[in-house]
Amino acid sequence: MPKSFAQSDVFQAEIDFLNEVRVLAEDDNIPTEKVKENYKLLCEKYDRLIGEAKLLTSVSDRLHAKLNEANEKLKKQSDEINKINDDLKVNNQLLQDTIDQLVKAKVGRKASSIVLLIAILLFIVSEGFLEPFVENRAGNEQVGFIFKLGIAVLLKPIDVLVERYMMRRALKQRDRA
Repeated sequence: MPKSFAQSDVFQAEIDFLNEVRVLAEDDNIPTEKVKENYKLLCEKYDRLIGEAKLLTSVSDRLHAKLNEANEKLKKQSDEINKINDDLKVNNQLLQDTIDQLVKAKVGRKASSIVLLIAILLFIVSEGFLEPFVENRAGNEQVGFIFKLGIAVLLKPIDVLVERYMMRRALKQRDRA
């Protein structure tokens, strides 16, 4: 039956020999020749055990050095990955800011076009319908100027409202995607 390398079996032969030598050491009637023979055998086994211990220590030291080297390499790679992730976060934020600015500019252009269309419609309604009707009733030509001034004053609040509405709509569409 092959010898197992389980932890309890590794030094079993040495333990058995040590126990045997201890028993003999307790025996007062042991012949001197037997003591010398066991002493020589004990020295040989101890010498072999020291050699094995040196070998195991050397192998362990090399494995430990390799493990430390691997851990250092993993730490460096982890640091590099963390730096790359941080750079990606910054780049993603810059990209998102750029996209937001582009969306805002696009929405602003659309809102300006809509406000211009509203201004034209208000001007047409003012010139074509309201102004002549009010001037005929009031008999004052200054009313037309007041209508045009009112349209001009209303353009900015209308622009802000249209842009806010369109921006909310664009953000909802972006979030859905």
